[in-house]
Amino acid sequence: MKDLEIRQIYDINLLKISDLDVLLHEILKYTRELLNAEAGTIYIKEDEYLKFHIFQNDILSYEDVYKYFYLLKDYKLPLFIENKYLAVDSYLTKKIIIINDIYNSSEYEFSGTKEFDEKFNYKTRSIITIPLIHPIKNEILGVIQLLNKKNDDKFVPFDEKDKDYLSMFSSFISLSISKAQTDIIKLQLLNEQLEKVNIELEKKVEKEILNNQEKSTTIFNQSKISSMAELMGDIAQEWKEPLNIISTLASGLKINIEYDNINKNESVSKLSKIVNITQNLSMNIDNFKDFYKVESVADNFNISETIAKCLELADASLKKNSINLVLNLDYSINIYGLKNEFSQAILNIINNLINGLIEKISIEDKRYIFIDLNCIDKKIYLKLKSNDGKRNIEKDNENMYMTRMIIKKYKKGNIELKNINFLYEDINYNGNEYLITLA
Repeated sequence: MKDLEIRQIYDINLLKISDLDVLLHEILKYTRELLNAEAGTIYIKEDEYLKFHIFQNDILSYEDVYKYFYLLKDYKLPLFIENKYLAVDSYLTKKIIIINDIYNSSEYEFSGTKEFDEKFNYKTRSIITIPLIHPIKNEILGVIQLLNKKNDDKFVPFDEKDKDYLSMFSSFISLSISKAQTDIIKLQLLNEQLEKVNIELEKKVEKEILNNQEKSTTIFNQSKISSMAELMGDIAQEWKEPLNIISTLASGLKINIEYDNINKNESVSKLSKIVNITQNLSMNIDNFKDFYKVESVADNFNISETIAKCLELADASLKKNSINLVLNLDYSINIYGLKNEFSQAILNIINNLINGLIEKISIEDKRYIFIDLNCIDKKIYLKLKSNDGKRNIEKDNENMYMTRMIIKKYKKGNIELKNINFLYEDINYNGNEYLITLA
């Protein structure tokens, strides 16, 4: 026996292999090389059976080895039937058993082995079977069977020296297998724990998603309510003058009727003015109502027309605060989505720009809001900016949370706010620009 072979069998690296199949292949390879065995098999105990695990054969092709393994991958030898199978007898008696010629032996059932020989044109001659006994627990883990020992390319029987060598190494082999099995059990337990943790984590994530959706809905509704309150205030302010006109015209008509001083043409003219004013007020309310109508179905809509509607709603505030609009809109650009939700985002930005101008730019100075819409290389660019000086970007980003959420629903939708310097009518301005990009 070579020292190299002995050191190889006692290779401590075997104890580091946690994959059982890989370990069994290494063990079978080493033990076959140790005894110069042509082929070999390992069975591992599972419940009340010895289950076939590993098969190696130096003579057969890889294809035939695979076929044999595939045929026997679920093969089990019952441990409750004694004196029938060589592997079972070795397991039950805890003895190393040698059969020098299976064709001249009547001790055990070798019909399966003989069928294998016939099917694959092979000749099984001698077999040595070794029980794998844990040296500490005295537990039998399985058996190794080695086939057809060779010496100088000639078949020779297994002998007592072979039994001694295998006795020496079987304990070490058993320790390696036991450790691998323990590692597998630990890994299974860990996987089960991880699965439980993942399930709990999924539940927590689902709960957080629901909470965030509720928070987002609340924030969105608060944003809408805030916007509605501002618009209602602007509408109330805008309505004062036309309502005063209606009151004045109606009062004049009433006096003329009371004093029987009716001029038909003048009365018709005053009534026509009242009708026109009320129609405009009604249209104003319809726009407000349509803007806040809840949508559930997405559709194609024109972005420029949507911006125009937003400006109509903000018109009172724009006029009251002397804010000039500079528009450069491409009316051919459409997009698919929820129109009113998109309108809400745009109106939020417009109101933000209006508030910035009111806060930072005196009404005696020029106040501007610029809106540009164009499409370049199938990408939509919408810019909204004002000349309200530099702004706290971080604070503004917090205030525009829902606007960002709406824009990001669109394909490649993004919104970016930045401080800018720009030239308009030969005058330099500092301001802020919202850049919305959509695909």
